Amino acid sequence: MLESYEKAGAIASKVRKEAAKKITAGMKVVDFVDWIESEITKTGAGLSFPCNISINQIAAHYTSPPNDDTVFCYGDIVKIDLGAEIDGYISDTAVTVVVEGDNIDCVDENGKAFNMPGRLDDGNPVVSDDDLDERYNLIEASSNALENVLSIVKDGVTLNDIGKTVQDTISSYGFTPIVSLAGHSLEKNNLHAGISIPNYPDGSTYQLKEGDHVAIEPFATSGAGITSDIPEYYIFSFVNNKPIRNPQSKVLLKNISKNNRYFPFAQRHVKTSMDDSHFVRAMRPLIMSGSIYPHAVLKDKADGMVAQTEHTVIVEKEGCEITTL
Repeated sequence: MLESYEKAGAIASKVRKEAAKKITAGMKVVDFVDWIESEITKTGAGLSFPCNISINQIAAHYTSPPNDDTVFCYGDIVKIDLGAEIDGYISDTAVTVVVEGDNIDCVDENGKAFNMPGRLDDGNPVVSDDDLDERYNLIEASSNALENVLSIVKDGVTLNDIGKTVQDTISSYGFTPIVSLAGHSLEKNNLHAGISIPNYPDGSTYQLKEGDHVAIEPFATSGAGITSDIPEYYIFSFVNNKPIRNPQSKVLLKNISKNNRYFPFAQRHVKTSMDDSHFVRAMRPLIMSGSIYPHAVLKDKADGMVAQTEHTVIVEKEGCEITTL
């Protein structure tokens, strides 16, 4: 078990570091996501969830749908959140970068604007030096919050102590932690295993124990510190097999149950001959019945910029092992 956690962590760490260097303005998000996921799977590992690429105000749960035209622009603050699994044992890690390079015109050969569901603006935003300074400071606030938490994680540390460390660190930069997002415990074939690791002091006296596997992920924002849903869904989780009448939906659920049972998935991961519109129509009854859970894209409620940093750790008696270092 320990060897599998460590191997999954090493794979995710390597890909995260390479991805942070590869991202550039003008690159399509879908191409970047495909590259990241292929780098993970070519090692023989599985994906513990679809690679999340959340731009600017978007905090979490965005991944490219098929034919996504979203592109990165100079100055974007981008959360790269990825994970690998070996024999069901999971790694989860994230880094935030500010995009460099030259922008492209966000229109096709006919002059029609790209459809970019991964952006909240219309592309090619004007980013001032002050904007850039703020975004780099957000990254530092999130990163240092994680470092400070890792320095106190050990057998017996309380969740409240972790949350207080996150909040104190991020607040010292003049920013706010996102309190509606949290880290989580990990178990075999279970990405969110029941324990939430808060980004603020929630009063919990629950203590982490030696041997616990947890993902710790401070989110820092220049905005409200709470998220709101965008009514778009690109990441899904299988819940259970419920009776479905629609023939296409029934076939799709059987497929998902067989191939995507344990880990969140995107449309890109579902082996089906359905086109986009048929897939959406077939998914609707599955969501309505509770067979499939859709993860809404989340943004800061006040449209503040967001940074995230994350590592997976194994709690030890007097410290922790960081599997995704």
